[in-house]
Amino acid sequence: MDWFHFLIKVNDILTIGLDITAFALLLYLLFYNRQSRVSRTFSGLLACLCLVYLIDLLLTNVQDLDRAVVLLRLQWLGIAFTPTLYLEFARAIRLTVIDNHYPVWLRPFSWTLSAVIALLALYTDWVVYDVTLTAGAAHMRPGPFFYLFAILFLLSLVEGLRETFVAHSRCYTRAARRRMIYLSIGFIAPAMGVFPYLLVIGWPRGTAGSVLWIVLILANIAIAGMLVMVSYSVAFIGVLTPERIVKHRLVRFLLRGPIAAILALVAFNTGLSVEQALGLGNYTFSLVAMALVMILVQFGVEAFKPLLDLALYRESHAEVAQVQELSQRLLTTSDLNQFLENILAATCELLRSPGGFIGVLDNGNLRHEVRCGVQLSSEELASFPLNSAKDMEQLAPFIIWDGYWVIPIHDKVGKRLLGLMGIKSPEVTLPLAVQIRTLFDKMLIQVSAALEDRELQSAFFDVFVPLLPELEEIQRRRGMLRYGQQAAEGFALVASPQLPKWVHNALSHYWGGPRLTDNPLLNLQIVQRAAEDYDGNSVKGLRSVLTDAIEEMRPDGDRNLTAPEWLLYNILEMKFLRGQKVREVAARLALSESDFYRKQRIAIENLARIIIEMEQDVCDQCTSTG
Repeated sequence: MDWFHFLIKVNDILTIGLDITAFALLLYLLFYNRQSRVSRTFSGLLACLCLVYLIDLLLTNVQDLDRAVVLLRLQWLGIAFTPTLYLEFARAIRLTVIDNHYPVWLRPFSWTLSAVIALLALYTDWVVYDVTLTAGAAHMRPGPFFYLFAILFLLSLVEGLRETFVAHSRCYTRAARRRMIYLSIGFIAPAMGVFPYLLVIGWPRGTAGSVLWIVLILANIAIAGMLVMVSYSVAFIGVLTPERIVKHRLVRFLLRGPIAAILALVAFNTGLSVEQALGLGNYTFSLVAMALVMILVQFGVEAFKPLLDLALYRESHAEVAQVQELSQRLLTTSDLNQFLENILAATCELLRSPGGFIGVLDNGNLRHEVRCGVQLSSEELASFPLNSAKDMEQLAPFIIWDGYWVIPIHDKVGKRLLGLMGIKSPEVTLPLAVQIRTLFDKMLIQVSAALEDRELQSAFFDVFVPLLPELEEIQRRRGMLRYGQQAAEGFALVASPQLPKWVHNALSHYWGGPRLTDNPLLNLQIVQRAAEDYDGNSVKGLRSVLTDAIEEMRPDGDRNLTAPEWLLYNILEMKFLRGQKVREVAARLALSESDFYRKQRIAIENLARIIIEMEQDVCDQCTSTG
């Protein structure tokens, strides 16, 4: 292979790699950040870039000029809409930090103009015409309207760059300013990849063809770098996820996706060259090389994960490592049941028993956790006389109960009862042999540790889960403040989709309980204002707000238990305010229990809407007086 064809081959690989990278970034942004206007508009630019580079690849070494004309005209579907998408991108960036200033007519006008240019390029010679080959690269000649389009293209690019500078001046945090600089630097990347420069400058006569391909190779490398840079910046705009997760997710996506694909293509082309040099059959070595590289890249990402985490998380690396270790060590209910089932089976085998059970003490009642080889029901287990267990027949260390050898399971201190282990009719005799007793005691220690750890984990979740809505709101606020939006608008709890759930939790513990005392609704301004009437007691304030909101649902006139307009109010007032049982309320309202729960859900949703209106009224009053 001579130097000229080698450069063409390198450019082909870079073209494919750049196209793959643009497509991968397009998928990433649409999947992880599609709610952001900036992300959606930039995805449109990436789509145009993907189309242009795909056609460039199809045009490689093309000799049929008629086919080249068709492909080059189709390429204008991406080229023609790039200026409009640049304006949309600039508008979205501006809306991130400041109000929109573009006239209303500009959007439909720009989209219409792009569509007209695309149609003219497809079916007429007014924008482009004729086709020529320069150093192996096919391109068309400029028509009378092409230079007008080039001016519009340049103006949209300049306007977009200006908006990025305006946005940078309005960013209040160092991280936001840094990422806006990245966005400004990479802003021109799609334009560099899309615009048909050869139509403007042609190719100087007497210049070696290899120079063209060197320029294209360097340009593709620069475009790829800038494209990743701007995508990195866009990926952070409008997301609620912490920055460290976005950064880690994007880097791993690039490593496992486009970088792995590009290396696989390099390996494949290298394999083809080796096959030709050694006289091997086609695709004997190249396919193996490509598969090997794909596997090695995936393995490398996992093998170097600690170094990758250290580079990405930096000062937060120690905390992130602790969180990751915690997530790996947490026991799910299924994990615990499998562990206890294995211990129980091993114990039954040790004592030569046909089966047994492990019961857990929950709020003073015994319930099944696991059982093996027995049909003991929950009611039978609940009948175990815990209070009089000391007076029952005992054969140390067991209590004899209904054909079972039962042993209490205590905590590590030995003072608190966690549950019971029961072994049915063992074949071994008491007292246990020393070796069997030693193994049995070790198994009891494992069961005790598992049950105690599960209690601690449950306590952890009881504290952590109520914090999730507030943590989500903090992430939202962090993203807002990063780009200079209003900082004093308060926590928008009423905008959360979790609001009906919080309302239901507060009602279910209306007269006291953690779902009321730890409820996120305590942060509402209307609750804080109501708490002033109860010496600052937010719980009483929330209870008062719930009562007032339910009364807002009360229809006019005398109360009626069967009238449809009274149904929702009756459900909330009888079930939650009076604390009556579901079966009793459903019977009095002539409802089945399934219908009752459906109507209760509707009632809570209506109650949530009333609370939203009450909170908005308070916020409006604060704004007017502030």
